[in-house]
Amino acid sequence: MNIVPVILAGGIGERFWPASRSSRPKQLLSLASDAPLIVDTLRRVVPLCEGGVRPVILTSRTLAPLFRTSLLKEYSFDILAEPVGKNTAPAIAAAAFFCRQTYGDAAVMAVVSADHAISPVQGFLDTAKYGAELAHQLKRLVVYGIPPTRPETGYGYLELGELREERGACRSYELRRFVEKPSMATAQQYVSSGEYLWNSGMFLWRTDVIIDQFRRIMPALYSAACALAEAEFSPHAMETFFHEAPSESIDYGILEKTDTICAISGCFSWDDLGSWTALERILPQDAHGNVQDGDTVFMDGCTNTLVSNSSSHPVAVIGMEDVTVVTEGDAVMVIAKKELPRLKEYLRKMKDAGFPREVF
Repeated sequence: MNIVPVILAGGIGERFWPASRSSRPKQLLSLASDAPLIVDTLRRVVPLCEGGVRPVILTSRTLAPLFRTSLLKEYSFDILAEPVGKNTAPAIAAAAFFCRQTYGDAAVMAVVSADHAISPVQGFLDTAKYGAELAHQLKRLVVYGIPPTRPETGYGYLELGELREERGACRSYELRRFVEKPSMATAQQYVSSGEYLWNSGMFLWRTDVIIDQFRRIMPALYSAACALAEAEFSPHAMETFFHEAPSESIDYGILEKTDTICAISGCFSWDDLGSWTALERILPQDAHGNVQDGDTVFMDGCTNTLVSNSSSHPVAVIGMEDVTVVTEGDAVMVIAKKELPRLKEYLRKMKDAGFPREVF
């Protein structure tokens, strides 16, 4: 059984501005360790590859050269470069046909994201190998769920059905349903019930099984992906496929509509590094809830404040509360934490105000 890691690595990661830019996307930032996120991800999944299997990176046409330049000296991988972003369903459809063409019908795709913090790696590998066995033997789509450690309104949830099997620390379940991002009160109920997992956005399935699901549930996308494979994923064929594909997530497009699915409980800690807020969960805090990332930072009289300094300049933050301060090269951001969810909106306003293109 071949396991083929498929890494979702599109998007710049605007919620990490000014550290993330079009010239250096979030995946090339060192957030969870001393290595860039994409390198952390490759190190995590490469042990799954055997018999000449190479990870597949799904990214944008703009970012693909950056990844090739920064990663090819150390890692061997394939890239599928999307000319335009159309969410995860079209990207995964293209990857499924590519993996089947390269590794055969029975190859198991291990779909992961490039912006997750996961530890320990061995727990991830144990879960992935267990899930791959289930996907291979049962011919079902397998969703990674994470036992929630807090009520979280920013994640979707999986409502669990009957426990299928326990193997060491790993468990598999029937899956009742996917649940949208809940209110805080509902999230608290989910956590206390023990019947829900976070939806991690990571999946395992055989190439022939997921392709058949596209044929049954999204037939137009299936037909377009067939044509893409027949054209051997040429740049022109990729252009046609992605421009004509619907913008749809794999969750809405396939997973919420299929009856061929189950869930596994991850044997590792996990966090989705979606914004500066997530960084506070993985970095140490002082007694006043402050987080310091980077050198030459001086903080005094602050409460619940994050300071990230990637520049060579000293940064002093004094008497601040509930604030995020980020310095990166030629840009500085000071923002009230309550405004962080609107950061993309503020970036649009800055662009409209005529800020130089290179700072974005």
